[in-house]
Amino acid sequence: MQKIESVKNEQIKKINKLKQKKYRQQAGKYLLEGWHVIKEALINRPQEVEIILTVSDHLAVLRPYLRDHSWIVLEINDRVAEVLSDTVHTDGIFAVAKLPEFSETTLLNHESKPWLVLDQVQDPGNAGTMVRTADAAGFSGVIFSAGAIDPFNSKVVRSMQGSQFHLIVAQVHDLKAFLEIQRQQDYQIFGTLVDSSATDIRQIALANQRYVLMMGNEAHGLSTELAALADDNLYLPIFGQAESLNVAIAAAVLMYQLQMQVDL
Repeated sequence: MQKIESVKNEQIKKINKLKQKKYRQQAGKYLLEGWHVIKEALINRPQEVEIILTVSDHLAVLRPYLRDHSWIVLEINDRVAEVLSDTVHTDGIFAVAKLPEFSETTLLNHESKPWLVLDQVQDPGNAGTMVRTADAAGFSGVIFSAGAIDPFNSKVVRSMQGSQFHLIVAQVHDLKAFLEIQRQQDYQIFGTLVDSSATDIRQIALANQRYVLMMGNEAHGLSTELAALADDNLYLPIFGQAESLNVAIAAAVLMYQLQMQVDL
């Protein structure tokens, strides 16, 4: 096992650059931090993990996972861990993982479960929370629009807490094409509007899980273009005096309200 003790090591410099979107896209890789997230990757998608970097404290707990795999494991010291970390207090374990591949074939060959679309969502905490909720609610995946935050931004990754290894997470440049593929497979397309002229969620009846739910930007909501493509636009009634709900909270209520209607 190679030991790296210098923050000026070329391999460490390259890995550290994965914190930047352009380098993630060039390399087709991103950086994971924290044992909980890395364990989810090792258990659920070991083929996506390339390199594990860890301080000596984690070697014992990591060893059982290494028996059947040939990952590169690098032992690092606390100084290197601090440089790689994107948190105030790091637990000293990191991994380099491949960005998951996504194509039309992925859609056509996937289970008939719902999809969540995030249109122009910018806040990493909101984005990661919605991915985790979609995971808990049994969705196939979460699709980020081209103008949304990068789903593999370190703050989004931290907020997802490993859910990206349980379902599909991808950013697509052409949401219209994605929606058309889903429509051809008899998926219903639901938009969301903060507008009482839209359809009250309580009026929706579903026979199955073949639907797409689109959530809009925190400040401006769903784009008019996407709202026009929806089969129906939904809204959550407000019973108190708050103007609206946080997008992640609204998405959670909508996902569970819809999922509880079908036989899972």
